[in-house]
Amino acid sequence: MSTDLRQAFKTACDLFNGAKYNDLGPLVDIDIVMKKVDDPGSIVGIGNVITYLNLQQAQQKPQFEVDKIETVRGADGTMGQISGTAHYQDKKRVNVKILVRFTFTFTRDDLGDDWMLINAFAAPME
Repeated sequence: MSTDLRQAFKTACDLFNGAKYNDLGPLVDIDIVMKKVDDPGSIVGIGNVITYLNLQQAQQKPQFEVDKIETVRGADGTMGQISGTAHYQDKKRVNVKILVRFTFTFTRDDLGDDWMLINAFAAPME
């Protein structure tokens, strides 16, 4: 992915918006937890997340358009979070965008390692 936290976040968003879900696989931690935006449930584990995206989301091609972000890093530099607001659009409901609050958590073993997405949470604000 990237050793730069904001770039790692941007790459993950670009792949998601481009419906390149298989390309996300190498960029996420095997224990990823992904919260569904329009459902109270979550998907756990890399295989389950990639399968869900390919089988449930590929035809809808949802979009995640970031409005603003804040970056926080852990003291030792191996955990980081990008939080903020975004507009989420599920193509099934064309031209309907909902405002969401999100937090994506990234992790890595050492400072020189690439960031890996381990938690993706977004929930409607409206």
